[in-house]
Amino acid sequence: MAVPEAGGVAAKIASRLAGKRGTPISVESARLLPAGASRATYAATLVESSGRSEPIIIRAVPAATDDGGLHAEAQVLRAAADAGVPVPEILDAGFDEDGNVLGFPYLAMNFIEGESIPRRILRDDAHAGARARFVDQCGGILARIHRIDVAQTPGLAELADPLDGLRELFPREFESMPAGLVLATQWLTDNRPEPSPRQCLVHGDFRLGNLLVGAEGIAAVLDWELVHLGDPVEDLGWLCAKAWRFGGSSPVAGMGSRDALLDAYAREAGWRPTEAALRWWELYATVKWGLICAVQAARHLDGVERSVELAAIGRRSAEQEFDALLDLGLVTPEVVPDPLNGSSTPDPNDGVYGSPSAVQLLEAVAEFLRSDAVQAELSPQVRFHTRVAGNVVDVVRRQTLRAAQDAAASAQRLSALGIADQRALCEALWSGELDGTDEKVRAAVVADVRARLLVANPKYFAVPHP
Repeated sequence: MAVPEAGGVAAKIASRLAGKRGTPISVESARLLPAGASRATYAATLVESSGRSEPIIIRAVPAATDDGGLHAEAQVLRAAADAGVPVPEILDAGFDEDGNVLGFPYLAMNFIEGESIPRRILRDDAHAGARARFVDQCGGILARIHRIDVAQTPGLAELADPLDGLRELFPREFESMPAGLVLATQWLTDNRPEPSPRQCLVHGDFRLGNLLVGAEGIAAVLDWELVHLGDPVEDLGWLCAKAWRFGGSSPVAGMGSRDALLDAYAREAGWRPTEAALRWWELYATVKWGLICAVQAARHLDGVERSVELAAIGRRSAEQEFDALLDLGLVTPEVVPDPLNGSSTPDPNDGVYGSPSAVQLLEAVAEFLRSDAVQAELSPQVRFHTRVAGNVVDVVRRQTLRAAQDAAASAQRLSALGIADQRALCEALWSGELDGTDEKVRAAVVADVRARLLVANPKYFAVPHP
């Protein structure tokens, strides 16, 4: 089914709201926003006969055989609003009932002003006041989310055991996770914290990027698709994960301390999670995001959604491995030179193929993708993807320069452990053939993770990790 045209969708919603309100409503503008493969998202501006303008958002599932999760999302949004959580207001909804004006599931919600781009929130002067209040607001909002009466949201999936949940959610990626994440998962298994007082509704993706931030702070909590029942500290740990600090030097979304978050949460919730539990869930979030990176890359590799961005995300699992090793105390942040900035050993094949060398050709492509002549003519979305493509070219350049020496060094390390390759290393760790606490084993894993990160993103070595 083709995605319905924005103007027609908005006109039907306008007619529906006009009937509910008893006043004529017209459509001033409507457009389809970028969204996932299964959902369509529209932005529209409606105008009442009084002249009042009303921007709205319409989320729809035109091609689904069911409601695409929108009915559960509507239940959660209404329950969250009742609990005092800032969320968009549902203006209208249609699911399977007769009289559905669109003929497929939809939610129409009010548009809320605010910034969602993390780097702007973290750096722009306009958000300085919001940054000062952010951690305190997050603690209170999460406490209110966690006390939502789950009787209002029947049918939510339950995450009874978080590690079993990772295996069930990402079976292929869990079985093939890289060695750094294997060490982290084994540590999580052996060091489980005391469970929280009760299971509750968990947002599942509470982080920068899913929060609208205005001048006064958090204006709305968005993207409830991953909501489930589980341990409330999961949300706190996800918010603190290094991946969602976007280069910030403080643990909570780059803007505050763990103690401040736990104190704010305790004031609203009436109990205070331990820092040990919070750090356990932070490491859990790192492992989970590392697996999700592999899932995203698989969408590209399997042909589900061919995308240079998804392909690039696959190599970001090296960042999550390094973060896991930081949490385990096996590495520390440091400045590491980029291989592209130093002298390089000539490729022995260059004599066969002539000049320019492979590395020099890749360099030319990267320079072209980043050139003003290219960037100036592109839409913001295409400009972003050309920057991603330039980064991918740099990854390939580094791998071309380093592959031979890194492969030889890794083979020598693994051979000393009686292991043939990376897959065998992970299998030996899982089976217990190799002890993940053994210093020689850990040193081999650390060296391989460092080699992967040096190729993928050498700047990441120096990112703070408080």
